[in-house]
Amino acid sequence: MHRESEIPTPENFEAVLACRGLLNGAAILKGHEKEIQETGTCTPVKEFVRVLYDNNWLINTPWQGWADETTAYFEKPSLLCVAETETIRRILTVHVRIDRLMSGEIADIIKKGYMLSILDRIEEIYEG
Repeated sequence: MHRESEIPTPENFEAVLACRGLLNGAAILKGHEKEIQETGTCTPVKEFVRVLYDNNWLINTPWQGWADETTAYFEKPSLLCVAETETIRRILTVHVRIDRLMSGEIADIIKKGYMLSILDRIEEIYEG
């Protein structure tokens, strides 16, 4: 995990954006329903989370204070259209940390299309 002050590089943006196709229509979850039901996750989801870790999208810091902010974005995804890189990193960090405590969080937000919305915003920031 990275420090909050370490900004993702263009390569970090590109690496996570390469996963968009897997998230579209929750394709990443297809064929893994039984595994997800039993464990809350599957190998492709774990690999996606590894991409987030390896590419500076998760922050090594106390994240609990961001939970309310993250909930607001989840409840009203239209707020993502103004979220900056640091906010996106906080959102991703909270969801990954929750998933570590209660496996299934990441698969759930992928299934609901929220993770794709986050990657759409990352693409807007990158192209902006």
